[in-house]
This record gives sequence, C-alpha cells and structure tokens, in this order.
Amino acid sequence: MTGTSKGLVALVSSGINSYQADLMARMRPSLAEHDLSLILYVNTPYSPGLPPSLIALLRTGQLRGVIATPVSLAQDEEELDRLLTELGLPTVRIGKVIPGATCIRGDNETGMTALVTHLVEDAGMHCPLLVRGLAHQPDSLARETAIREAMAAHGVPVDEDLVVDGRFRSDIAYQQVRQILSRRRDVDAVIAFNDQMALGVLDALGDEGLEVPGQVLVTGYDDEPAAASTWPGLTTVNPDLEGQGSVAVAALLAKLDGRPVPDETVVPSRLVVRGSTMTFRRLGIDERAAAIANGREARKRATWQDALVGLNRAMLPCHTVDQVITSLSEKLTAFGIDRCFVALHEDPTESAGAGVDVTATRTRLVMDYREGRTFPPPPAWFPVHQLLPDELSGELAKGILAVLPVMSGPRELACIILERVSVRDLVLHGVHMDLSRTLEAVINTQKLEQHAANLELLVEARTRELLAEVTGRRLAEEELHRANAELQRSLLLDGLTRIANRVAFQEHLDRQLRDLADTGRELALLMVDVDLFKKYNDHYGHVTGDRALQTVARCLRESVRQHGDLACRYGGEEFAIILPDAGVKEAMMVARRLRARLAEEAIPHATSTVSTVVTASIGLAVVQPTSGLQLETFVEAADGALYLAKSLGRDRISVAARIPGPRSANPDPGRDAADHTGNELSTTQG
Repeated sequence: MTGTSKGLVALVSSGINSYQADLMARMRPSLAEHDLSLILYVNTPYSPGLPPSLIALLRTGQLRGVIATPVSLAQDEEELDRLLTELGLPTVRIGKVIPGATCIRGDNETGMTALVTHLVEDAGMHCPLLVRGLAHQPDSLARETAIREAMAAHGVPVDEDLVVDGRFRSDIAYQQVRQILSRRRDVDAVIAFNDQMALGVLDALGDEGLEVPGQVLVTGYDDEPAAASTWPGLTTVNPDLEGQGSVAVAALLAKLDGRPVPDETVVPSRLVVRGSTMTFRRLGIDERAAAIANGREARKRATWQDALVGLNRAMLPCHTVDQVITSLSEKLTAFGIDRCFVALHEDPTESAGAGVDVTATRTRLVMDYREGRTFPPPPAWFPVHQLLPDELSGELAKGILAVLPVMSGPRELACIILERVSVRDLVLHGVHMDLSRTLEAVINTQKLEQHAANLELLVEARTRELLAEVTGRRLAEEELHRANAELQRSLLLDGLTRIANRVAFQEHLDRQLRDLADTGRELALLMVDVDLFKKYNDHYGHVTGDRALQTVARCLRESVRQHGDLACRYGGEEFAIILPDAGVKEAMMVARRLRARLAEEAIPHATSTVSTVVTASIGLAVVQPTSGLQLETFVEAADGALYLAKSLGRDRISVAARIPGPRSANPDPGRDAADHTGNELSTTQG
C-alpha cells in the first residue's frame, strides 16, 4: 500500500450504526496523531463464517492492530478470537472480557443498577418485562445479571414468563412484546437491553393501545441519538461509547509501543432519565425540542426511505455489472454518501474452512465514486487484502471507510467500501442489501450465460468431429441432441426451483405480446412476491429458505390452467405467471388458487408480521396487446400493482386498473373480486 499513513487499524464489528459511530468519534483523531488510519470492517450476520476478505486482511500483515467488538454470530466470534490469537496481532477488545487479553468495557452493572433503582423508587415498577439481547453477547449477559441483582435488592421478583430475547433488533423486540401482551396485560414496565429494541417496544405498545409512560414505562441502553428525538424521550443508560473508543485506542497504541496495558478497563456509565419513565407529564422546552427533533428525524427517514425504494426499482432491470454501478451512482447523493468504491473479485471465494488460499484472491475496482461523481476505475487487478488499488490507497487515510462484503452463501463476490457520513444504519443496510442481491443475480446469470456459451462451443466442436465420422453418424446425432437439450435447459430453467427462469419469462412474454397483438384477445400477468422473505432467511437460514422457494415454485406450477400458461422465477423471492387468453376473472382464479395452495402448504414463518405461515403478495395486470405495446410497460403495470399490494399490508391481490396504450382490457377489478379476508381488491391507476 502506498497511502499517506504508516498503517491501518481495523475496527471489526457487526454493524454500521450509531454504536460504531460513537465508538469511532475519538478513535480517528487519536490514531491520526500517530500516522495511523482507521477503517471499519462490517462482519454482517447473514452468512456463517468470517468473510474471506477479512481473513486475508488479517493474515497478510496489512493491519497494524485490531479493535474488535462482539459480532452477531457466536461461531464467527469464536473464529475471530482463534485467528487473532494465532496471528498475534495487537488487539483490543471492546465489550468482551477474555482472560489474558486487553479488554475495554462499559460499566453495565452501575448503569443498570441505577436504572432499576429509578424504576422502582421513583416510578413504582413492580411487574417488568425484560427484553434481552444476544444469548452469547457479554454486554447482554452482564446487563441481565445486574438487573436481576438490583430487582432482588428492591424485593421485586423476576417473572421468568416475562423474559424474552430481542437479539438487539427492533423488529424482533416488537414481535416479542406483541406476543407477550396478547396474553399478559399486567406489565407496567419494559426494560430493553439496548435503545434499538426499546424503539421497537414503543411501537409495539402504541399498536396495543398502551400509553407510555402513563400505563407502561420503557427504558433502553446506549443513549443513541434516536433516544432523545423519539416521543416521549427514552430513558436510557449512556455507556460513554466515545470514552470506550478513546480508551481502546490508548491501549492499542501502548501495545504498539511495547508498554504494559491492564487486562481490563471499565468505563463508567450514567443514567439518563427522559419522558418514557416520567410519572407526570411535563410540557416544557425539552419536550418541545424533542418533538421538533423527532419531526426532523421523521422527514429524514421518509426521504431516505423514498431513495431506497428508488434504488430498489433502479436495480430491478439491471442485467450487467455496469448497469448496476450506474444505477447505484445515480442514487448515492440522495443518501448523503460522499465516497463509495465497489471491488469485484476475480473468482468468488469461499470461507477459509473450504481450504481456499484467500490471500491469493484478486479483485478489481468497478466503481470509483468521489466528490459527487464517478471516475473511471483503474483497470488492473490487485490483491483483495489491499482494499483499494495503489492509485487510490490514499483514500484509506481520509475519514473512516467502512468495508462491507457482498456474500452469496459462503462465497464472497465483492466488497463495498463507503464512507459513513450522517446516514442512518437503515439506509446503509438497505444499500448493502440491494447491491448484494442485484450483484449476486447478475453474476450468477453471467455464469449461466458463460456455461451456455461453453456448451455451444462444445456442440460446434463435437459436431465437426462427428460429421467427419461417417460410420458414427447415429452417435453424432445422439450426442448433438443431448448437448443441445442441456443447453436449452441451462438457458431456460431456474437452477433452484426448476421452473422457467427470467430469460424464459422474457422470451415467452414477448412472444405472447407479438402473437396476440391486434387480435382483440387478452393477456394476463401475475407478479408474485413472497412476503418478508428476507426475515424468513435471517431466521431459518438459506438452506431452509431455498426449500421454501422450491415449495412456492411448485405451488405456482400447480396453479396454472393450460399448456400456454408459464410459471417463472423472476428473481430472488419474486415469481411471475403469464396467462395467454385470460382476462381479470380467469387471472383472479389462478391467483386465488395459488394463495390456496400456499395456505395448504402452511410453511411456518415465525418472523412474519402478516401471518404465521409464508404468504405472498400478488400484482395482476391484463391487456389486449397492440403492435405498439412494450413488454416493459406491461411488466411495470403488474409490478406497480404488486407494490401497492405490499404497501397495503401484504398477503393480498392488487389489480392494475389501466395499462397505458390505445386500448385497455381491464374492467373495474374491484367490482366483484375480494381477497381471502373479504376486503375489496385495491387498484392502481395509470
């Protein structure tokens, strides 16, 4: 590396949110005084095993030191600990105490004791619900121990029926609290082990019609910015993350200088009391300020959410890496992201457990976004552990760049390297997921196309050989037939679900539009999306997720009517059904049949906010094709209806009311149609 600093220090963490931002607030200035740069490597919990690029970064001597926070998966935590111990890399751990290692942690005991004392003595708590974090996470364990001891000291028993696991996530905490409140209404306080879960708790209580703090008290931990800007303000514990980060850097610098460092340093925490535990409502300057801040936060969230929807739509039609990069670069300004680099690996690597030498992996830059515009990326390949090519290595010394691996199961396809400015973790998570999903689809499609091209070459070569062998003509014909059949299958079948793929979808729909053009006959299209499938994958794992997609595909295949109908996998968890000579009535019958088949399969979906089983949202469009109708217009109409079905609560059918063009085949779809709940179907216009 030819950067402007003497070396790199990596903060290895499981996210990119306000927790990491507060930790890093004082890290970079302190490291810069010693000519050291800081990067944040995000080890996401969506694929088991450490990403190969992280292993390569650690093994090749690229780093001067590591500051590690607990990661989401216990097996990743153990693997990282083993690797750091094996390499002897100067390391400081935050939030996890390991014998013989240098550890910095917040004083969970004092903070939680003060919080329980406030709840019991000041607010009269007697029946609390505890929302824990991760089962293996040291902070979560320490906070639970402190709470139990403090409650015992105040004579308040812990009801084990009111202890749930929220995994430090707001969506899981929301579901757990709703489940408890469906059978218990005697809860007078909810103690969440971090602020993110507490925000989910506030939403759950609001949806249950319970007032905070009038009927239920709520507390969090971490004192994130959202804790002060929400309504009412969230009582929490400030663990002085900036102080922990500063102490961690000081300990690491001492290690690098060979100076002695204590094994454990505890940073004090403090209780922050806000409106969520006030027994009397007080309208004052602080509450008005919080309301104003909450309004600003809501506007920002709405703007970023719109930008995420725009990015998702822009990514859908992408078929090449260049198209993906162009779509992403056009949206980065809306997210407030100043720098973004994307490096595509030469050969997708698997985790070190597969025996792959990850240090030999090469990558090349396909996106160089700086100063609000894209620059032509250097064309040369470079080692993956280098992060950026030589021409751009100086960027590592500017600000703090976050490294997010793009995974496809155990394979690492690429790395996204971007600068976190003022963007919420929700936005960066959304950008990461959209880009990862699209790159995975594009790369896998390119591999299939390359495989098909290789098969074509094989067919050509074999044909020439067989034509030269007059006596083996029959053998030549059989071999040619087998190769051609394999070629067609690889081009038109989805490898996982064994139904038609997107290539077959486009060819079949284009052919039907041509065949039915100006005949007065109708053509229907169903766009089907499995509801909340990302949550399903996160909860059950990719293997079970693949089986669920195969079951959904079988339901599609069994729901079509005749030979000309085609059930397809459009991409990811999205499917499509093409129905020639079908109007709204016939298409509705197929859609209802599909929903009935899904209900019969009853695939469990414990994390769904819609149902206890896997459901699907369906968008339906019908047209009388004309010679001027574009395929994209038809697909967008059905996709718009699908988007409406999802926005109205999912698990329903929505019909596009009109397709732009000379004529429309769609009658009023809400006239006599109803979904399985009895609600009239929603319609889109235009």
